[in-house]
Amino acid sequence: MSSSIGLIAGMGVLPLHVADEASTRGLKVIAIAFPGLTDPSLERIVGETFWLKLGQLEKAISIFKSHGVEKIVMAGKIEKSNLLKIWNLRPDGRALRMIRSLKDWRDDTILAAIAEEFRKDGILIDEITPWAGKLMASSGVLTKRAPNDIQWKDIAFGRTMARGIGALDIGQTVVVKNAAVIAVEAIEGTDKAIRRAGELGVSNTVVVKMAKPQQDMRFDVPGIGPSTIDSMIAARARVLAIETGKTMITDFSETVRKADGAKISIVGIPVDGPVTE
Repeated sequence: MSSSIGLIAGMGVLPLHVADEASTRGLKVIAIAFPGLTDPSLERIVGETFWLKLGQLEKAISIFKSHGVEKIVMAGKIEKSNLLKIWNLRPDGRALRMIRSLKDWRDDTILAAIAEEFRKDGILIDEITPWAGKLMASSGVLTKRAPNDIQWKDIAFGRTMARGIGALDIGQTVVVKNAAVIAVEAIEGTDKAIRRAGELGVSNTVVVKMAKPQQDMRFDVPGIGPSTIDSMIAARARVLAIETGKTMITDFSETVRKADGAKISIVGIPVDGPVTE
């Protein structure tokens, strides 16, 4: 068994958590990082860090192989909008061949194709949940304030809507009020979708974030954090409902502190059945 693990590090603090967990298990972490996206403090935690441009697929595979890495974890979001900005990209020949083979540009299609390229060279992508279990949302009300009866009904409605857009691979988050959809997450990401609802002048909304029914937990685990609450404050949203066991809360204490200060409710809900305990 290899004593090293690879890490493809995107945005946020999640790569730091994964690297810390791997180091605690006595594994040497070989990290691929991206300028302008990855937190530079990652270098203090991992064994070695290699800074690449998005699209340098062959180089990433070569780095992992040369360090005896057989398993990697992808942690931290890289928003699809970054793939549409040519200055962020430097696709090599292997990446270009993979891109030409894509049947579409859905998240699942792109990520599955990347995973297949690594598999061809004997490198498997592991699910992220075993490396970030401490961050996964528990069930029930997580803040001082609980939703009221009307908000619980909107949570149930929003869950159905979020699962629906997830099945279409559009996004994971909806903003609702009085059983009406105010905003839907697409390529812009959760925070901007929440803020867009506020820009429409609709306040006291309920935000629901669910894993897609076909969610591949190797790649894209739903997540929230302090910035999510900042967006809710800006949009004057009142409730955030997230899927238990499949949503990560980065910086739990700060997230809850901000929510309590703004009298925002955060609740963990199941994928089906009653939304309340």
